Amino acid sequence: MTPETRRARVILGATCYVDAEGAIRVAVEVARQMGADLHGVLVTDEAIMAAASTPRARSIGFTGAQVLEVTAARMQAAFRADARRFERRLQRAAQAASLAAAFRQMHGRLVTALDQGAGAGDVLIYGFSRDPGSTDCVALIAGALPPASGLAALAARLAQEAGKPLLTFAPPGIGGPDTVTWEGPDALLARLERHRPAAVIAAAPRSDLPPLARLLDAARCPLILQAHAPDSDS
Repeated sequence: MTPETRRARVILGATCYVDAEGAIRVAVEVARQMGADLHGVLVTDEAIMAAASTPRARSIGFTGAQVLEVTAARMQAAFRADARRFERRLQRAAQAASLAAAFRQMHGRLVTALDQGAGAGDVLIYGFSRDPGSTDCVALIAGALPPASGLAALAARLAQEAGKPLLTFAPPGIGGPDTVTWEGPDALLARLERHRPAAVIAAAPRSDLPPLARLLDAARCPLILQAHAPDSDS
């Protein structure tokens, strides 16, 4: 008997509810376009937990004032509360879009946790909260070869849904006259930081991209890319 083919998944990960909420609409749209299931992952960030475990740790407000003493127990409680809110919001959004949904909480680093358990055909979305009104484009990052038609169509649809122009970032010789060219990871980061994208779709091979943490810092918005295949070395 032929084993049942696993459905593709759109896996949305975040380290807090605010970042998850800021990307749920994008994740739902991607899952609808792909005909995929929607999975949410709240990552209990090990760096945050390590900082909270140091003596006399304090949280800092936007004004720079110390707000509250931070302990590992308080941070664990905060992560649990965010996980509950994330799961409820995800399930409501999935139900409204007639999508199957699942949720889990993990410990680790956001930039690596989403690859754990992901398989070929899955799409990863790193959550990031950004005011949609402050954005100026949807960004598609292409590599030495033109992006796969599915990713290009996804980027175009997200740009249409957001009411923003689609801006392609590609090496020299790829793309049309409106393409933003980049030669190397540092140049890509510099070009990306000059814009305010509503979402970034990374269609270039991971080996050509900057480290994902740096890419997310430069994008400052939901970052979308294909999952590693389990046997991939890229």
